[in-house]
Amino acid sequence: MLLRRAATALVLAPIVLASIALGKWAVIAVLLVVIAGAAYELSRALEPLPFVAALGAGALPLLLSIPYHQTGILAGAVAGLPWALIWLSARPETRTLRAVLAVLLMSLWVGVPLAHLGLFPRSRYGVVLILIAVVGPWVSDSGAYFAGRFFGRNLLFPSLSPNKTVEGSVGGLLLTVLIVTPLALEFLDFTFAKALVIGAGVSVSSQCGDLFESSLKRILDVKDLGNFLPGHGGLLDRVDSLLFTAPTVYYISLLV
Repeated sequence: MLLRRAATALVLAPIVLASIALGKWAVIAVLLVVIAGAAYELSRALEPLPFVAALGAGALPLLLSIPYHQTGILAGAVAGLPWALIWLSARPETRTLRAVLAVLLMSLWVGVPLAHLGLFPRSRYGVVLILIAVVGPWVSDSGAYFAGRFFGRNLLFPSLSPNKTVEGSVGGLLLTVLIVTPLALEFLDFTFAKALVIGAGVSVSSQCGDLFESSLKRILDVKDLGNFLPGHGGLLDRVDSLLFTAPTVYYISLLV
């Protein structure tokens, strides 16, 4: 399992780094691909949700953020819902609460958070902020995995994730703070307090994103939302933490 996870990460990392190096439009293109993949997975997991309805709900916050920035994200979230509801109302079998929930998930859980990544290239420190938002969850996961494996004794949320431990959670937090804080001090011109907050915020939000997806799968009574990436399950299984870290990093960089 760990070998397959490493192999998948080695494939994804160059794609992420290349898109960052190529600039804003490459980042947006990659984000649209991720949104399309998420829409496909949710439309399969929550049938009979139409793929086009899910895609529109997820993509509009990102697309409208291009000209209108933060206001566009909010407008896209609002505009995506009637778009999707039109498609849902077209067939009797799609007029279900399950389909409406899936549309809300695509808009608020997938589209809105990923749209914040599209805002980073406009920032003076955009490249570093994207790297922290994207790589931070991998660091937190690694710290949690090894700390939990060697020191794990107390379960964190056994009803949601039976393998996660308090010791693993703390290990993920400490490793992320140790790696992200110096990067923020060196490349973002942050104060020590602000660098510490963004390091801790990345790990906490990453772990919350993982637990949110675990609870979602239990509520929906599905084992996996997809199996697109070897060793990682579906695409949403791999970006669940990113969906929480992206807005966290963005707003900490602005507000703290």
